[in-house]
Amino acid sequence: MGLAAMVSALTCACTSASTGGPPAIVAKPPLTGDAAGFTYQLSEKENAYGCKRLTGVMQVRILQMRGQQAHARSSLASRGLHTVSQSVFGGNPAAIDPQQQYTQDHAMLEAYNRQLATKNCKTFDIAAELGAPANAKSTPTPKNTGNSSQNKKP
Repeated sequence: MGLAAMVSALTCACTSASTGGPPAIVAKPPLTGDAAGFTYQLSEKENAYGCKRLTGVMQVRILQMRGQQAHARSSLASRGLHTVSQSVFGGNPAAIDPQQQYTQDHAMLEAYNRQLATKNCKTFDIAAELGAPANAKSTPTPKNTGNSSQNKKP
């Protein structure tokens, strides 16, 4: 009986902790492909974003994602507990598979970066920015593209 109470309390704690993650930019990102290779498709609204808006959204998402890989590793037992607790109490499905959420977010960054390049804006070195330590205080900054004479400020 005591073990059941401990599991129940632990399950509630895990469920409440999983819903406090970083907010999603869009509720259901328009993705195609499988879990290993998502492709993010920008909406009409996102296509209309200017350089400043695209850059700002990317900066926020990069800061949220820095170091997320280290925190995303969880044991099989932990994921099983999350699955059970989610079916009983509800919760955030992305908390069960943080690697898939990271992959989706990375696909979104790639699509936004392509949009920056299309608009002749400065683009990000996504790999370098995500590789920065989680405690890095520097804000991600876009770099000049190959066509520097046409670069616009973000």
